[in-house]
Amino acid sequence: MMDSRITVPQVARAMGVVMDKRTSWAVGSDMASKYLLEFGENPPKDNRPKTNGSGSHCFALYPAKWEKKIRSVIEAHLEQQSKQNDLFVE
Repeated sequence: MMDSRITVPQVARAMGVVMDKRTSWAVGSDMASKYLLEFGENPPKDNRPKTNGSGSHCFALYPAKWEKKIRSVIEAHLEQQSKQNDLFVE
């Protein structure tokens, strides 16, 4: 039996964070790279309902114990995005 698995969007929702498509892809890419480094293969995927509409989407699944790791990556991307936005504030 496979242990409990989570997705990046599940963790973002639990944090109260709504990520735009660009940030979501960037976080997903970082997490997939971390998984590949640790396990030597890409993360398993599963079709699950889309979070912002009808239909389904193939989401990468991570061990539930990776929740803190996913939170850290989301926070890092949000911080970086915030700093980028600050560049254009007068």
